[in-house]
Amino acid sequence: MSAKKSMLRDRGAIAIMTSGGDAPGMNACLRGCVRSALEAGFKVFAILEGYQGLINGDIKELHWDDVSNIIQLGGTVIGTARSAEFRERSGRLKAARNLLEHNIDKLVVIGGDGSLSGAEALRAEFPGLVDELAATGAITQECAARHRELFIAGAVGSIDNDMAGSDYTIGADSALHRIVDALDAITSTAYSHQRTFIIEVMGRNCGHLALMAALASGAAGCFIPEAPPPENWADVLCEHIADGVRAGRRVNLIIAAEGARDINNNKLDAQQIKNALVQRGIDPRITILGHVQRGGVPSAYDRCMSTLFGAETVKILAGGSCESQIAVLQQNRIGPTSLSQAVAKTRAAGQALASGDSHAAAAARGDEWMRMVNIQKTLMRIAPPNEQTTPDTRRTRIGVVTAGRAASGVNSAVRTIIRMALASGAEVLGIEEGPAGLIAGKAHLTGWMEPELWNAFGGSRLGAGVYREKHGDLTAIAGNFRRWQLDGLIVIGDWGGYKLMGKLLKARKRHKEFDIPMIALPASINNDLPGSEYSIGCDTALNNIVDAIDKIRNSTDTAKRTYVVETMGRYCGYLACCAALASGAEYCYTPEKPLSLDDLRNDVRELAAAFHAGNRHTGLIIRNENAHDEYTTDFIATLFEGDGGDEFDVRKAVLGPLQQGGTPSPIDRIQAVRLAYFAVRNMLESIAMGVAGGYFIGSVKGEVVMHNWSQLRHYSDPWRRSVSKRWYSDYEKVIRRLAIAPEIRASGRR
Repeated sequence: MSAKKSMLRDRGAIAIMTSGGDAPGMNACLRGCVRSALEAGFKVFAILEGYQGLINGDIKELHWDDVSNIIQLGGTVIGTARSAEFRERSGRLKAARNLLEHNIDKLVVIGGDGSLSGAEALRAEFPGLVDELAATGAITQECAARHRELFIAGAVGSIDNDMAGSDYTIGADSALHRIVDALDAITSTAYSHQRTFIIEVMGRNCGHLALMAALASGAAGCFIPEAPPPENWADVLCEHIADGVRAGRRVNLIIAAEGARDINNNKLDAQQIKNALVQRGIDPRITILGHVQRGGVPSAYDRCMSTLFGAETVKILAGGSCESQIAVLQQNRIGPTSLSQAVAKTRAAGQALASGDSHAAAAARGDEWMRMVNIQKTLMRIAPPNEQTTPDTRRTRIGVVTAGRAASGVNSAVRTIIRMALASGAEVLGIEEGPAGLIAGKAHLTGWMEPELWNAFGGSRLGAGVYREKHGDLTAIAGNFRRWQLDGLIVIGDWGGYKLMGKLLKARKRHKEFDIPMIALPASINNDLPGSEYSIGCDTALNNIVDAIDKIRNSTDTAKRTYVVETMGRYCGYLACCAALASGAEYCYTPEKPLSLDDLRNDVRELAAAFHAGNRHTGLIIRNENAHDEYTTDFIATLFEGDGGDEFDVRKAVLGPLQQGGTPSPIDRIQAVRLAYFAVRNMLESIAMGVAGGYFIGSVKGEVVMHNWSQLRHYSDPWRRSVSKRWYSDYEKVIRRLAIAPEIRASGRR
């Protein structure tokens, strides 16, 4: 045995368990944890059926291939169960003995706050349990001396997204997908009958799912625990529905969180809401989505983040910290935080709600939470608030145009811009057909109800298009600005839209009409726009890619086959990288990382060795469309086919425009609302202060940031930028580590 292998074996053993309610993404987390631990040299065990399995001793060793082909599965393949016996010290004593029988003193728990608290209780008692087991002869004194402490790392598996200290928990995005899909489906029948529907969603004592679903679907009402309705809520709601009917609203979706309460802290469920409406002459229908929200295939985002959480738990345990920690997402970055502190803050919010202190609970959710609550209250209105201007007072007028190629989620942004601006007393001029409409003068004043049902539509309801400059265009646009009497312009689009706005700003010396505030919002499936880590449309595109890859991989039956899949992205590798992480691809080729022929040949040998060594049926390679000028998708497919020998054959798939279309994902809809809200707020402030600047808005480390247009000089060649490291660059390292077992990887490269 080599010294290296001996050293790796000495790292000890890690056990992994899933506990509590299941959540889509748990299997991705399990895979990330198992393979990261094996790659780091740990022996890995699975505890079957949660804490009950730990008490019963249902523990089995896991190997690399045991977690193959599970990343796309919902639920948890190692099972989960709640255990009353574990709440007793006698149960925890059995659990400790079963761990020590396998020399396990490192435990990863994937579950909610209750499951994680149980692990922390076991850790705190562990030295005493070890002493008791040694005193009774259940374990040897040598074992007791070697395993005095239990080290805990956790990943929060909960669709409720209710863990303090983390912006995301495993399963929350997938659950939101299920809810929004259901709301989109209900909308069509509600529209047909001009009917009110009450939809009850999960969330326990957290209103995250209800609030985000309301924002994403354009709901007419929302009941959440953190913002109880007024005493006369039933009368207010009935009046709201009646006013909506008179205003032409045909769809009234009322979202109720399962933990919703009224102002007196009494439970307020879907049936009570219906009874109150029936008493006032409205006949609504109830849909309780139930466990469908927890089931099914995990979303692309859940697969990516859960995989990274799994890898992070191993880093936590390898670091040797005595304090129990959990992997969390903060400011769009994965990292560790204290388990005890996170649980304490989470339970404090729950206790505040139980005592009727909704303000404290809302404060615990953070400022961004309350901002989104207030945005929803405005967006669900059927008319703007009472206007402060007199009929003869000129109102501020903002133009909005969508430019560039299609990106799902744009309509949510336009809808938010229209309603937030009108609610502030301004007018919104919708410019039709994108840049062509700017030149031809096609535009109209928008009304409050015009974008009522736009959220679920892909593309742009205003129309868009790519700008191709011609002589005289800017003069024509200036004339239209003068005729329209614009006070500000918001451009939603990709690099084409940004370039168009840049030309308008540059032409200010010749055309004074352009001397107004202008703000650009990022909307591009390529996610390649400056000053923003996420562009509107990129999440929908990613889900389209991952869905297509799932279908491609499922097409393999008995054949041993490798697929080379080409994604869009221009010179940004975000889509390729995240698609590879979410689908469990072996290799990912992006523009950010230089690719050589030697790299490709090594990858061929490595993959052939993996097929030869194991019961493998598929291989997957994701390639960005511009990863390399010479090493094209055809070239890579031919190389792998030729040099792979008899181990596999190769097929290629160029996904093309299907990445651009489809119903917008919840993330894209919500991101669009956030960005559009800030655009309107900053636009109105700039107009009020007489500042005619140029700006672009983006999401950076989870916060919406406005950048001055002058900062674009750092991006002199936007269509082919040379950026070696981006915020997601480390994802490629994780993809490599989790793709092929280290011993096979080593043999393949010799």
